[in-house]
Amino acid sequence: MDIDDLHSEVLRAFNDICVPHGRNRVSRAGFSPLADAFLEEGGDEIVVRFELPGMSRDDIQLFVERRSLMVRGERAFPGSEQRVYQQVEMDYGPFERRIRLTVDVDPDATAATYEAGILEVRLKLVTQPGARQIPINAETES
Repeated sequence: MDIDDLHSEVLRAFNDICVPHGRNRVSRAGFSPLADAFLEEGGDEIVVRFELPGMSRDDIQLFVERRSLMVRGERAFPGSEQRVYQQVEMDYGPFERRIRLTVDVDPDATAATYEAGILEVRLKLVTQPGARQIPINAETES
């Protein structure tokens, strides 16, 4: 056995023993991207930013309701049969993160950008949330 074979065998054994089961390919729980949400001073929108490093824009889905924002996707494990991992700390797999908003937003006036692993969502505030007055028309005489 040459030194390269011995090295590969030691790394393979280390990987089997030291990498927690369930994390050698995909984390059991997937991952939960970190998020910031804020209102800009004097602005009429709320901004929510998600950390999604290592993902393409096509791997991300975004859903908006009146007081809820949800991002969903899957970060694929980049492994191959040619790799023997010494350590696996990054989380992979499917995820879903819901942010409850403290204000009403207009889903039709939402814009999102994705750059350098950061998804930024800008949600327009609804100017008159909740109930609205409905005019009552007089009965017409027939």
